Amino acid sequence: MSKERGGGLIFLVAGIYGLIFSIPLPLGQWNQPGPAVFPLAVSILLCVSGAWWFVEGKGEQGRGAATGLGEFVRRFATPIRIVGLTAVFILLVEPLGYLLTSTLYMFIMFLWVSRYRLWLAAVLATSVGVGSWLFFEKLLSTPLPNGLFP
Repeated sequence: MSKERGGGLIFLVAGIYGLIFSIPLPLGQWNQPGPAVFPLAVSILLCVSGAWWFVEGKGEQGRGAATGLGEFVRRFATPIRIVGLTAVFILLVEPLGYLLTSTLYMFIMFLWVSRYRLWLAAVLATSVGVGSWLFFEKLLSTPLPNGLFP
């Protein structure tokens, strides 16, 4: 399976998952949309784009199928890093708090996955972490885990 078809399949599965959980939510009215409108629209777009990418994706076309765990890890090293790092973020967000965890998460993403320089990764991570905290906590008044910070 090619990268295009694999990505399309992931989008399709995510869209179907979103559809399953957004259909029971109330849609509301045109002038007062309910909580299901945004997840339903995103799920439909994910399903359509995932199906499109899967159908239009390039086949393997002459490449030999790689075997072995080492080849799999080399080929998918970046996605494996992102999934692992996101799993650690999910586990640590409650005990450490959103602000610290999101800043560390972005720092490691910029440094380890995107391979930015140390100083640039620190500046970008601090900007994104603090900016997202200010946006959600202060502007939208969304309660976020405090963790180590009172």
